[in-house]
Amino acid sequence: MEHRCSSRHTADIKILIYRYDVPVAIGRIKNGTRHGLFIQSDLVDVRPLQQLGIEILVHRGAQKLQRYRFDSIVIHTADHGFGVELDTLTEEAGDQLIEMLQASPETPQESELFDMVANA
Repeated sequence: MEHRCSSRHTADIKILIYRYDVPVAIGRIKNGTRHGLFIQSDLVDVRPLQQLGIEILVHRGAQKLQRYRFDSIVIHTADHGFGVELDTLTEEAGDQLIEMLQASPETPQESELFDMVANA
């Protein structure tokens, strides 16, 4: 089993950040493991132990858009981001997350993210 202090995978994946199931900000996953992520964002009022939703939207093929949603708890904050611990993931969800972190898949432009959620 991977330990929380294991080496982290560097990434640059655009995401939507949710509070109470409402998208409130755009961020980028900068690095992470199957247990936690560091997210760069301008989201204000983030505090430890706050629950946030993280959604990754990934282009697969010409028209197919896949959505990956993870629930998380903020562990620490920094000047331009915060670290989160992911709620318990199934083995399959953890493997998908590690695959995405390693591949840094193509994600929609930041201006398109909220439009895609509204039209889904």
